Amino acid sequence: MKIYRIALDPVVEFLSNFRPQSLKGLAAEALKCDNFQEFEHNYLGEIKHGTYWHITDNPNFSIDPLKGPRDMSSMSVGNMTPGALMVTSHLENWIPEYPDRKYVAEIDLSGVNKSDYYQVKRGFGNEFYIKNVSKVKVIRVIPIAQALRIDRYRHSKIPQNGESLELFFNSVKSQFGAFERDKFE
Repeated sequence: MKIYRIALDPVVEFLSNFRPQSLKGLAAEALKCDNFQEFEHNYLGEIKHGTYWHITDNPNFSIDPLKGPRDMSSMSVGNMTPGALMVTSHLENWIPEYPDRKYVAEIDLSGVNKSDYYQVKRGFGNEFYIKNVSKVKVIRVIPIAQALRIDRYRHSKIPQNGESLELFFNSVKSQFGAFERDKFE
């Protein structure tokens, strides 16, 4: 009997074993960047910190490509954009805007192309527009209080200065390079 090994995406496989898991999303952001300057810009300028949230009223939230965000800012009329999704990397900014919603979906963007999501400024604070949701994954849906605890914890673990940010970036790139060498030798 032959045993076949299913080939996983190397990035997915690497991230599944990344430690600490609390920084797995940030490691995914680092892997998407060609150099530290790009990573630093994304981290500081766009606030791509690797943990992304979507507030919802549905405890069984899933991404529906036929639905999409409605621009609820004062500058819009609330039209829907099918096939898109809005998320934030700073949950506390969104909670006051959606007082009727009691759940939060943790969103995995590790497989999403870096050009398919970007920060927008609608006035709600630190939110990202994802124009192609085909590779977006919902990790879990949890109550807001639990999501806030996780968000605060992860924010306490991310690099707090330029030196630690560069060390993190270089470490991720080095670990991934070693992982690829070991995997394909």
